[in-house]
Amino acid sequence: MEITKMNARAGHVLLAALAGVGAGVLGGVLLAPTGGAATRQNLKDLAHKYVGLASEQQQEASHHLAERATRLGCAYKDLKSSCLGYLQRWGLLPEAPRRPY
Repeated sequence: MEITKMNARAGHVLLAALAGVGAGVLGGVLLAPTGGAATRQNLKDLAHKYVGLASEQQQEASHHLAERATRLGCAYKDLKSSCLGYLQRWGLLPEAPRRPY
């Protein structure tokens, strides 16, 4: 008996969802401010606009990340050099032999 009630509820929910989708489509068609060709053109224009904006933002983010990576690399080299200098000064690390070239 419980399974039948759950199936009936699921059927009612599905029917309500389909009715909502149908009402939305019908309302969109009836209340559309422009015809189909104009609407499609507007959608294409918006898509191109947002693709361009996304591309610009991607380029800006890429540039920003490249700058950050460069600064991080420089900071790492400075920190490494500083730490090696302290370790050598404190006698914890032998001095690196000087290379003739």
